[in-house]
Parts: sequence; C-alpha cells; structure tokens
Amino acid sequence: MSGEKNKPEKQVHVDWEQPLSKEEIGRYLIDIGEKLINEGSFTVKQGEESYEIAPSGQIELEIQYKTKGEKHDFEIEIQWIPGKESKFEIS
Repeated sequence: MSGEKNKPEKQVHVDWEQPLSKEEIGRYLIDIGEKLINEGSFTVKQGEESYEIAPSGQIELEIQYKTKGEKHDFEIEIQWIPGKESKFEIS
C-alpha cells in the first residue's frame, strides 16, 4: 500500500509475569524508583540476558487503571526516545 511508512518491528526483550505479594511488588517499585533517582537507570535480568533501562530525552509516564468484571488491571508505562528533547521555550 502506498503511503505506508516502514515501521521497525517490535522486539520484546523481557516478558515476565509472576504472582507476588503486595509487599514484594512495592519493593520492586521502590527499587526501580530509587535507582532512577540516584543513578538514572536500572537493570532487568531474565535468564542469561540483562538490559539497562535508562530513560532519557523526552520521557512520558502513562498510568492506567481498568476493570473487567471482577478483574482489576493497573499498568505503569514509561516511554522515551533517546535524544528527543521537549522543544518548549518562553522568551
């Protein structure tokens, strides 16, 4: 189809899901937050692979809470494009 841009293929590097207690989940979130504040990045490991997550440029945070019947879903998503800065200026 003409006019369609060739988009890069999505690559999933880590896909992890596991039942945890509220305390364990809270600890993960605290650890991520402290690493971002103090070091600017954090590392995730799955099996032999590890990835440094270092948001930079214009960073977006999305929080979504939804329900479907008895099921509740709360998602936190961080998106960024390295090097892309916000171009806002007042003079």
